[in-house]
Amino acid sequence: MESQLGLLEKSFNARYSVWVREVLDEMPDSFTITDPYICSAGRGLLSSSLTLSLGRIKQSFVLTDPHLPDMPIVYASDAFLKLTGYARHEVLGHNCRFLSGVDTDFSSIFQIKESIRTEQACTVRILNYRKDRSSFWNLLHISPVRNASGKIAYYVGVQIDESCKSQDKHGLSPEMMQRGAVGAVKVAVRSLSIGAGTSES
Repeated sequence: MESQLGLLEKSFNARYSVWVREVLDEMPDSFTITDPYICSAGRGLLSSSLTLSLGRIKQSFVLTDPHLPDMPIVYASDAFLKLTGYARHEVLGHNCRFLSGVDTDFSSIFQIKESIRTEQACTVRILNYRKDRSSFWNLLHISPVRNASGKIAYYVGVQIDESCKSQDKHGLSPEMMQRGAVGAVKVAVRSLSIGAGTSES
């Protein structure tokens, strides 16, 4: 009896999640909703050791999972939260499209979608919006992150506010900062997947 109830609960939660996502997609950009199930959807998907490793990266970035419906954010750095004004629970479990707004160029969004479809890295300059709806030009770099077996595990998106790009205290170019962040994420994911493979054998 308990197993049947468990299956019913899982089925309900899955349908509820899809329904709420569809409702959110149809809402205007100015409307905000906080749903505990959706907002926590990204939690618990990353191991604590990976989360700890990612937390050491100071750049603004998010990690999304292409294997989950709507490719939600499963990790957001503190710098990303500071840049966008959102709290962690407001972004986890959501697709990155909430950063787009009325003046965001559709061709930039199309370029991002194409890079994901073809499993290639890309860099775009895109107009994004913070939680307070103020806009900023985002120098966005997206790259697939492969695990130790070579399969894509995540996509990483590294953001640089164009108005602050010349303020790096180490004199690094935006491209170098983005490459450094992507490299650090890839090392963290591969190290974890190698360790998981070793522990399973």
